[in-house]
Order: sequence, then C-alpha cells, then structure tokens
Amino acid sequence: MGALLAMSPTVPGTYHGYDHEFHLATVETRTDVCHSLRQLRAELRKLRGTLTQMASDAGLSVLSAGTMPTADWRTTRLVRKPRYDRCFEHYRDVVQRRVTCGCHVHVGIADQELAVQVLNRVQPWLPMFLAISASSPFYDSADTGYQSFRNPLWAGFPIGGPPPLFESHAAYAEHVRQLLDSDALTDMGNLYWDARLGTRYPTLEFRIADACTTIDETVLLAGLARALVLTCIDEIQAERPPVRTSPPMIKAATWRAARSGLTADLIDPMTSEKLPAPAMLDRFLHYTQEALKDLGDWEEISYLASHLLSTGTSSHRQHRTLTTTGHLPDVIDELITETTRELQ
Repeated sequence: MGALLAMSPTVPGTYHGYDHEFHLATVETRTDVCHSLRQLRAELRKLRGTLTQMASDAGLSVLSAGTMPTADWRTTRLVRKPRYDRCFEHYRDVVQRRVTCGCHVHVGIADQELAVQVLNRVQPWLPMFLAISASSPFYDSADTGYQSFRNPLWAGFPIGGPPPLFESHAAYAEHVRQLLDSDALTDMGNLYWDARLGTRYPTLEFRIADACTTIDETVLLAGLARALVLTCIDEIQAERPPVRTSPPMIKAATWRAARSGLTADLIDPMTSEKLPAPAMLDRFLHYTQEALKDLGDWEEISYLASHLLSTGTSSHRQHRTLTTTGHLPDVIDELITETTRELQ
C-alpha cells in the first residue's frame, strides 16, 4: 500500500518554485505571475515535470490531491522551521492531523480598498471552487463520505471558513490586528479564511480549493477565479449593489460542496435554493461569461467545465476506481497517473 515518504528537506528549496509545507512529505509548487491560461498551463507542466523527475530520482512518485488516501497522520514528519514549530506548539494535533494540500489562486488587485470590496462580493461563489476541485474523499485509509474531507479538517483552526464582510481596508486590517493581539493567530499566515487579501503581494487569494489532480482542473479553477474578480470589479465600477447573503447560508453551501462535490445538489447562497450541480456550475459560468470572453478564455473554460462534468471531479474518479477494483492502492496509482498525464 502506498505511503507518504519525506523527500530530502533541502530538495524543494534548491529549486525556484518549490518549497515544503508543514509536512516533509508535501511539496508546495508556486508559478510565476501568469498573464494567460496558456502561460499558466506551461508553468504547471514545468513545475510538475521537474518535481516528478526529482521524485523519480529518489525512487518516489508524486500525486496531487487534497489528501493522500492512505497517509497516516500519526507518523508523518513535520518540517522543522521556527514558524512551523510555533504553529505546532500553538495548535498541536490540529496541525499534525492536517495532512492535506490545497490549491491557492492569487489574482492581482493593486488597490487594497478595491480588493476588500471584491473580497466581499466573491464570497457566494467560493463554494463552487471547492465543489470543482474536490479531491480528498479518503483520509487515514478510510472513505470519509465527503468529496472534500480536507475542508472539514481545517475546522479545528480558530480562524477559517468564509471571511467576514468588511466596510474598508482599514476595517480589514484592524480585524486582523485584533486576531493577532488575541493570540488566535500566531502570524498572518494562519489567517485561514476561504479567501483573503494576499499577505505578501497585492492580490486577492482564493484558498478554499483542494489541490487539483490534473493540470486541466487547475487551469479551470484559476480561469474562473480571475474572471470572477474582473466581474466583481465591473459591478463595483458600475455601482451595482452586491447581492446580500447570510454567513450561515454561505457556510451551509460550503458544507454541501465539501460533502457532495459535483455529484448531487448544491446550494446557491444568494437564493437559498438547491440546484443540481451542473445547473449551479452553469449559473457560475453565466455570471462570469462576459469577463471570460473579454479575456479570451471563454471557449477554454467552458470546455474544461463541460469536460469536468462528463468525467467527474477527482474525488468522483477516485471513488469510481475503488468501486471497480476494491483496493485503495489502485486509487493511488490512478492519482499518480492523472497527476503526470498532461506533462507530454
């Protein structure tokens, strides 16, 4: 059965675009700033290809998913860095159990006041990013019953889930300062909202998504994130009022996305209605269509969305493999294959 193994602590840091996360067995890849989906796809191929070769040279394999199905959180080794040590001492087993990987998308917004307004407006759509990316149905060798179990695993941290609504950047900064002063956060990096302002760069950061198994899924996610930001900016500049949604309804929609992915009904937090997942995805595409067309991304994103509905999310495909073979190692093998399939 597949097991998580730690690569050399010095290997990822030796190469531009790579770093460790909390666990030695996880590697973070970071693209350069990309201005087109084509550039993003090329960056992802390069990063995955180099990492796959590094792993192969060490006798290992690489897979991209929200969780590694058979990982034993009790025996995973943590990276020894002062920041990570402080985080572990503060949150203890919540950190140890969180053997997960996410896909974070940064969209540049130079004006921080504008970024806060956009942050407020993107919130009803955040559950869709989770449903699309769901890739963590198995945890600790068990079927969790969720399409994204990574999402509820993060509930142990004090600051997570949908962010509050903020009147201004000053209000955002003051709220974060109070969280730091209260000791709920050890540093800005532990601000685990589903979306937030970038802590190092002038960006809006989407954090809710599971790590995407395929490059296609990653491109779909990033393309939708950029189009959503531009759609919200257009609405702000046109002085259109935002749709008011309740925080509990957004949380309910997030839970439903984690539970079902694209396999069942989803909740539209703007109307409180249940919709079949394809209909909710179509609603999202319709909302961002003008921005996607302006960017020249409409054909690719609409194709990738249709393709995802026909093949199922990574979680759906993992369940399908387990149903067919009955063996979790076969799920791992398929994840490894899908992770590297688009490198040619």
